Amino acid sequence: MSIRLGLARGLRAARRMRGISQDGLGVSSRTYLSALELGKQTPTLDKLDEIARAIGVHPLSVLYYAYAVDLTPLEVHALGRVVRSEIATLEKYDIAGS
Repeated sequence: MSIRLGLARGLRAARRMRGISQDGLGVSSRTYLSALELGKQTPTLDKLDEIARAIGVHPLSVLYYAYAVDLTPLEVHALGRVVRSEIATLEKYDIAGS
């Protein structure tokens, strides 16, 4: 599955999990949200952040789901380990943070 379709499924699942309609979200038009949830468009990072926060989930949860949607539970766990390890390494090289 493409990352775009994974993201579409994650956004739709998060919105449904919270019981929010596309119209009730209030951050974008229903037409745009529908296009996102069908994988016809891809949001910018800022828009993904805005939509996810309006739904009440962290944007990384939606993005992580997009990559993990077709994985087995064991593969999802392994992906989580990889991400945590890479974040720890990135922190070592983040000059602005030191």
